[in-house]
Amino acid sequence: RAGRGDVGIERACGFGRVRENGVTRQVALLRGVNLGKRQVVMAELRAVLEDAGFEDVRTLLASGNVVLSSKLKGAKLETKLEAVILGGLGLKTDVFVRDADQLDAVIAGNPFKAFTKANSTFMVVQFMRAPASKAELETIAKTALLGEEAKQGDGCLYIKFPNGQGPSKLKTPKLATARNWNTVLKLAAAVRAE
Repeated sequence: RAGRGDVGIERACGFGRVRENGVTRQVALLRGVNLGKRQVVMAELRAVLEDAGFEDVRTLLASGNVVLSSKLKGAKLETKLEAVILGGLGLKTDVFVRDADQLDAVIAGNPFKAFTKANSTFMVVQFMRAPASKAELETIAKTALLGEEAKQGDGCLYIKFPNGQGPSKLKTPKLATARNWNTVLKLAAAVRAE
């Protein structure tokens, strides 16, 4: 299987890693994994993805974060991963893919840098496929009762939770998956790692 012994020739592409054969390191974020009854064992997820031909598969934490190498990108990779996970694990989930450059842009674009420095676990990035609609942004504003604040980013929403997510009643877009700031930084480092 590719990726186990074949190192390949790589060239730098921004902070991303692109092999000469067109394979790129990317992060796949699964929505709603290991919440309630939607339990997934990360070793099983890794095995299903490796069996489907994905290379250098790693999971990070137990919340549906996968770092892998693939020739597919963006929506094509998301669709493929969703089908593989459904077929291999019986789990229907949305997958959001980002490469290293996209994660760097998310980190650089954080509009709440001072808040994040002091409260990184209360800073959340909600990864999305499209910008939040006007109605979704209005709903966020109406339900931000504990000082929460959200700003649209490129492919994401930045949300600060001054009192944490637990007591919050904030209603956010449904077709999205959220990660706290510390996880975003770990994902960005992992996608650049050898």
